[in-house]
Amino acid sequence: RRLQLKNAMQAKFDKVLIPIASELIPADQVKHVTFDAFFSNTMFHEVAHGLGCMNTINGKGSVQSALNDQYTTLEEGKADILGLYLEARLKEMGELDINLMDEYTTFLAGIFRSIRFGASSAHGKANLIRFNYFKEKGAFTIDSAGKYSVDMDKMNEAITSLSNLILTIQGDGDYEKASALLAKYGVMDEGLRSALKQIEEKD
Repeated sequence: RRLQLKNAMQAKFDKVLIPIASELIPADQVKHVTFDAFFSNTMFHEVAHGLGCMNTINGKGSVQSALNDQYTTLEEGKADILGLYLEARLKEMGELDINLMDEYTTFLAGIFRSIRFGASSAHGKANLIRFNYFKEKGAFTIDSAGKYSVDMDKMNEAITSLSNLILTIQGDGDYEKASALLAKYGVMDEGLRSALKQIEEKD
């Protein structure tokens, strides 16, 4: 059973996420940062934890044992990205009445909210992987003022390909690929450091 405290999440959204979004998301997209999207992002993150492989498909035992110290980071990354994938697919099927631009823009703002706690935890590393993967795939653009805008089509593609990548690594129990993914994408560049510093200065 998953329990969400909606009043606590509303306070977090109002007091933390909206100020961050106002700093880092341009005016034409900040309207897409909504509480409903924040809540559904979190809800589907928890749903996605229960999906995918618990055991490898090639006899390496459980995913957790095969991936060892990389497991928790990959699992948190899976939950976030697969949650978004589920939202998009359920909307396509007519099962979920949502605005995907709201979901994606709120999710992007949420990366900044989460990653400001640091990159040492599993959640922090998972956020870095996702941020840098999105950046590489052009899922967002950065303007001269340091504002981040979502590209809907490229975000869709990045969500699908990253979901596939993480699920494949887990299913194969591929420790080397998990380590390579973290080494490549689990780093913080100067642009992200600058964005986080901008947030800190407004606290």
